Amino acid sequence: MREIITVQVGQCGNQIGRRFWLEMLHEAAIQPQHGYDASMSALFRNVDVRYEPPIELHVGSLLSSVRARAILVDTEEAVVAETMRDPVLRDLFDESQLITDVSGAGNNWAQGYCEYGPRCRPRIEAAARRALEACDSPQAFFFLHSVGGGTGSGLGSSALELMRDVFPDVCRFSVAVYPSGDDDDVITGPYNAVLSTRWLTEASDAVVPVENKALLDACSRQKCKAERESGFDAMNDVVAQLLSHLTAGARYPGSLNLDINEIATNLVPFPRLHYLTASFSPLLTRAWGTPNTNTGAGTSKTLQRLCSEACMPTSRLVASNPANKGACQRSLACALLGRGGTISADLTDAAERLRPTLRLSGWNPDGLKIGACAVPPLRSSSAVLCLNNSSGIVFNFNRLRERFNKLYNAKAMLHHYTQIMELDGFEEAIHDLESVIAGYETAAR
Repeated sequence: MREIITVQVGQCGNQIGRRFWLEMLHEAAIQPQHGYDASMSALFRNVDVRYEPPIELHVGSLLSSVRARAILVDTEEAVVAETMRDPVLRDLFDESQLITDVSGAGNNWAQGYCEYGPRCRPRIEAAARRALEACDSPQAFFFLHSVGGGTGSGLGSSALELMRDVFPDVCRFSVAVYPSGDDDDVITGPYNAVLSTRWLTEASDAVVPVENKALLDACSRQKCKAERESGFDAMNDVVAQLLSHLTAGARYPGSLNLDINEIATNLVPFPRLHYLTASFSPLLTRAWGTPNTNTGAGTSKTLQRLCSEACMPTSRLVASNPANKGACQRSLACALLGRGGTISADLTDAAERLRPTLRLSGWNPDGLKIGACAVPPLRSSSAVLCLNNSSGIVFNFNRLRERFNKLYNAKAMLHHYTQIMELDGFEEAIHDLESVIAGYETAAR
């Protein structure tokens, strides 16, 4: 089994990471226990803490003390400290996996990239080397971060650049939370997002963007109101479900498994056009005490219905263009990943029925891929994840460009950045975004 190293950067990335690791622990707990097996080794190390430093135990050994394959990075201490106080999570990480500072990046990409990047780079590189040395066959660095603030965007960009330059043979897969523009609480969010997108394009092999507004809509659909959850926990639980589906092919057996590398290989026909829109069904509330049974949410729906719901615009974790309803959108490549009670032939049949709605590009008629993982997710007997490399992302990037230009043309807030970086960096970043937009428009013709 090939290992995944999770890199959580900034407040948002570490809060998502917290919910993700809770999801993974509960998922592992309901599997038949055969000691430390290959499925656990994808995300977890097994160490004997009776020794200093702890001794790494290999696949096939008895479970001793489990550690997450993760690096936790932030420019302040509060969120990581909260994780380390959690009675369930605190033993998953040791001090060598934590990289924090005290003052924060002030919602400023330049501060995160130009100031904290060089300061934190040696510690991030050292932590990454330790994580890689504990792997038998490392598959990917799996980034979790937001691009609207300062740390996730700026220091996240620096960390991506570092991994590309120092460990070029290890895939870099990013799940990036984008500001929606509807109710942004960070006025400099468009600057940070555009500056960060440049590095997501240059240094990531694949990116799954999610938007805050789409996550809020998902919470409304699953009736997870703010009163029922603390802070952003409900939204982060939606992302945790997505991450569970994304990594399932690397963790569990299946007749047509697609792991992280295979997702990047099959869904990215052009190196810079690697933005994958995600949607899945069913969307479930957090209830870890609910076992997987035949009465689970997935079983009450046919596989065809699960696939149809997973491909619906309303299920996407980014906003969709309401004007043309997809009339001008093309899929460069698409994958349907089934989990649990799904049979490869049935999944293929369901996918073929959906093929006309996906509008695959003429130059890639075979761009629809199928994945089937035998192990269901928590709280359901089956699920389907849709990953679509679609020109529909142009709608989201155009909205981001418009918000950026409104600020930039007014020269608003620029002095906070130009004290640290050159103004040319803004021109290069927006030009790079426009290049990605043009690339998708050309590929969709």
